[in-house]
Amino acid sequence: MNSIPTDPVFSHATVLQAETIDALRDVPPGVVADCTLGGGGHTEAVLRALPQVQVLGFDRDPDALAAAKARLAAYGDRLQTAHAPFSDIARVCAERGIEALSGVIADLGVSSHQLDTADRGFSFRHDGPLDMRMDPTRGQPLDVRLAGTSKRELADVLYHYGDVRASRRVADVVLDAWQDGVRSTTELAERIAAVLPRGGRVHPATRAFQALRMWVNDELGQLETLLADAPPLLAPGGVIAVISFHSGEDRAVKQVFRELGRGKGKDFELVTRKPQLPGAPELAVNPRSRSAKLRVLRRPLPEAS
Repeated sequence: MNSIPTDPVFSHATVLQAETIDALRDVPPGVVADCTLGGGGHTEAVLRALPQVQVLGFDRDPDALAAAKARLAAYGDRLQTAHAPFSDIARVCAERGIEALSGVIADLGVSSHQLDTADRGFSFRHDGPLDMRMDPTRGQPLDVRLAGTSKRELADVLYHYGDVRASRRVADVVLDAWQDGVRSTTELAERIAAVLPRGGRVHPATRAFQALRMWVNDELGQLETLLADAPPLLAPGGVIAVISFHSGEDRAVKQVFRELGRGKGKDFELVTRKPQLPGAPELAVNPRSRSAKLRVLRRPLPEAS
């Protein structure tokens, strides 16, 4: 079983922070839901810049919740937290008597802490178990998921979530490796790399590991639920800001926001017709932000009669 460290240190570079705060600058007093609390970077910026709001922070990772609570203790009851996936946003808000939200933030990227912590199994840079769960206390780790899947299903996962070349061949390799007793990230990455062409700076197994992580955590399914449940919770003047890193995630956000933005009654307006991207200074400090895209949707205030 994967142990949860007691040390709440949780390092993570906050992506597109200034742009996110600018998007929420004029939201009405109330509660902002930070759907991916992480190390608390976006939430701290919100609490500092927007004195009219409180924050309800969601995270599946107990490490993240512990770190955020410690980091933001000075803000007292302006911060609430929920150990829950952001797909539970409607349920958690109902249970806490929150009828409307002033804003919603979602940074869909996996955190640097998770990538760099070997025993979480997210990366092959460090040898770790085949886990990949964002919540190590719930759900099935990767090695258990592999025991119950077929080569056809796994090939579809690799193709749709990672754009993996030769997805059927890679699926064969992954399942054969599991049958051979491979249970470490570095060994699995070596098996995958052996059947893919090498070249460039990106390791051949990178896309496969991304796809497996998204599959284990049902990341696109979670996002679809959030995009369905969050807009109806927005108060007039409220804003949803979503930062995506994967083309499938960005496509889902783009489609939903555009449909809502041109719906009847003008209940929502599309703030960003094209996504906002990190600038050169941020890319220099945090190269992992290079694929980040920010899209923003707003529920307008009612027109004066």
